[in-house]
Amino acid sequence: LFLIYMILGYDEKRPTEKNYHIFVENLVDGLKKYNNEEISLMLYGSYVRGDYVAGRSDIDAVLVFPYDVLIDKNVFLEVSKIIKYAQQENNIPFQVTPTDLRTMKDGRFNSFDPNFKQYFNNEGKIFFGSDYRDQFTYCLSNHSDQNALRFNLRKSRSGLLFSEHDKYNYYKTFLERFNKTLDAVSRGSKQILTMMDGKLRKNRFSALEELSEIFPEVNLEPLRKIKILYHNLEELDKIYRNSKDLIKIWGDSVSFFESLIKLYIDRF
Repeated sequence: LFLIYMILGYDEKRPTEKNYHIFVENLVDGLKKYNNEEISLMLYGSYVRGDYVAGRSDIDAVLVFPYDVLIDKNVFLEVSKIIKYAQQENNIPFQVTPTDLRTMKDGRFNSFDPNFKQYFNNEGKIFFGSDYRDQFTYCLSNHSDQNALRFNLRKSRSGLLFSEHDKYNYYKTFLERFNKTLDAVSRGSKQILTMMDGKLRKNRFSALEELSEIFPEVNLEPLRKIKILYHNLEELDKIYRNSKDLIKIWGDSVSFFESLIKLYIDRF
């Protein structure tokens, strides 16, 4: 997920081949402080093959956190700062999927379909950390909401991962991704229940009461906060102008989403 409002060659300078290499070097150097965390960075696609077009091609990546679905947001936001640093004066179109090892092992909420297995094995290159590819499971979805949950989990995590960079460089993009996360998390809270019982729930907050009965251990405060922001636009507008509080809400919302996925995997 790159910058929504940035057009290379129009309102931003196109990166050179040197910029691509500096970005990757800075990113890997920044991650070295997490050697003990077993974070893994795999690049794939044209940059790894060497047939990329500098100034146009993306750098494609998978960033694996070795957690049981629920990623430590302190670590996650530190990696967000590393990406911000790596991007300085480089303007690289970076397409990264942040994920966790449990989700990738289980497969049902892995956003990559089975076609990627051979692709990753043949063309993926580990630039930092452990090689987890032999532990990945790839599944075709058997439920319409499963695809939506896969996509929205990836989108909400990706937006948060770019938050430090966007906050200082593209504040409208920062807010846009925050709002998309609120949409994804509130919608996901009812989609996870539909996967369990097949019942359609029209209101995005209709799962609030049901979730407390089905998953009594889940913390519903992030979902309640999202509901307040949906119905109190003055408070939402204030949050827009307080990036510290916004990122706290954002991180809590993503953690809530992850906790639902974890509870589903644990139960089924």
